[in-house]
Amino acid sequence: MPKWFLFTLLILANLIWSGSFTATSIAAESIAPTLIVMARMLVGGLLLSPALFAHRRNSNSWSLAKAIRIALLGLLGFTLPVTMETIGIHISSPALGAVSIALEPLLTLLVSSVIFHTRLGPRRWFAMGLAAVGAWVVAGCPRPGVSGYLAGDLLMLCAVVCYAVYNAVSGRLTADVPATGATSIMLLAGGVGCVPLFWASGHPWPHHVSPASFWSLVFLAVLATAGAYLVWIVVLQDHDVASAAITLYLQPVFGVLLAIAIVHERPSLYFYIGGVMILLALFLGQYRERDAARRKAGHDTERPDEVQL
Repeated sequence: MPKWFLFTLLILANLIWSGSFTATSIAAESIAPTLIVMARMLVGGLLLSPALFAHRRNSNSWSLAKAIRIALLGLLGFTLPVTMETIGIHISSPALGAVSIALEPLLTLLVSSVIFHTRLGPRRWFAMGLAAVGAWVVAGCPRPGVSGYLAGDLLMLCAVVCYAVYNAVSGRLTADVPATGATSIMLLAGGVGCVPLFWASGHPWPHHVSPASFWSLVFLAVLATAGAYLVWIVVLQDHDVASAAITLYLQPVFGVLLAIAIVHERPSLYFYIGGVMILLALFLGQYRERDAARRKAGHDTERPDEVQL
């Protein structure tokens, strides 16, 4: 696929994800957090399952070992972090959600550099740091850790670590299978993994679900889970993780823009300053053709097995 099209898909996915924090808070008013996660994963996986069966009949790319590997990836990337994130949002402050957005891409690149020896270069690291500060500024320079929120804060941070590992390895671990089928298996495995968590939580099955909570759950399952995570896998199978990770910083910008459009909120000066920082970081962090030309000319000593940035 053309790189501009992949980049457009990433922007769309981050626009959807930017609304997931608010949708989760609304859904949790009527539905237990662990049930929200289970429903998101199972509904999202089932929506994509027809493609899985079609690939299975028409292709020899699947095997039991690959299915198990991808199912375990689903537990790591979905069951654990989404559960911790959902509970964390429910009992913590919104400030940590904004800070976690700033931490996830940085941790993703750190994990990628450790596991795959990905060499980023000073420009990419500077861009990531600039975007992290920009995300924090857009959020109003919050300081999480309010008394009584420690448990939620720790859950959110642990969720970010799981997301970072998943982001770094998911593209490579699913590169030899169709993206739609891989996403379906991961989501279904993640949903099944949530069943004992829901049972252990002791939360009752909801007897009444408000319309707002129901439609928030539909948004989370269909768009923020099945749709956005499928986009992420498709892009990472044909795109370097650094370029994909830096687009995660668009989420706080989109979050403010949605607030302006929906509730007519007036953005503060922080939004404009942080937004400019993030857009500048996106420009600096993207792959440039002249960099590839320099490598071919022998001006770069990057090893062949390293990610081309």
